[in-house]
Amino acid sequence: MDVVTFPDYHVFASNQTGNTALLAVGALSIGGSIISLQHVGVSLGFFAAGGLVSGQLGNLFGCQRRSWLIATNVVQTALGFGAAVLHAHTDKSPNEATDLVIIGLLAFASGGQVAMARTVHVPEVTTAMVTSAYIDFLVDPKMLILNNRPRSRRIVFVCCLILGSFIGAIAYIYVNLSFALYISALGKLLVCIALLFNRGENSLANDCGTADLPCSVVTFHR
Repeated sequence: MDVVTFPDYHVFASNQTGNTALLAVGALSIGGSIISLQHVGVSLGFFAAGGLVSGQLGNLFGCQRRSWLIATNVVQTALGFGAAVLHAHTDKSPNEATDLVIIGLLAFASGGQVAMARTVHVPEVTTAMVTSAYIDFLVDPKMLILNNRPRSRRIVFVCCLILGSFIGAIAYIYVNLSFALYISALGKLLVCIALLFNRGENSLANDCGTADLPCSVVTFHR
């Protein structure tokens, strides 16, 4: 998603580390006026709102329940498709208000996605930030051990992120931003469908507790 939003809006929808740096760049007018403080502020604000809403509702309803995971992913998918449709209908006559709405929709969805990833306690898959995955892989004392689930998760996560970035960039170059956003939303839709078939396990004492479960397992109350 960030690969295709940055060229048009010069802001990240999910990488808020980058946006935090851009906040200083924009505020001090480094590099001219390419960075919009409005864009950065909207992305940061809506990302935080998405994380707050998704995280706290997850705490309320059970962050590892299948029903909640599907519900929050459906909302994120709808926001992604909404941003794609809005851009497709305003591409020929863009305006700042529409740009801010698109950024807000994508950032809110991204905040919900990252909050969901954190609360299901699979720390190797951060979904948005890859720096920690790189370092955790490099410092892992069990890096070369065959049966090392955390390391394997990190490898799959990084490979998927790289592949997705190239797919998004190619879609942006050879078609347009709307098409790339549709692909991103379609990926979220596939996640929603996959959650219907994930093997479930009875929750432990705490619905949001930690458990070393395979990636294909969703912990939920039967």
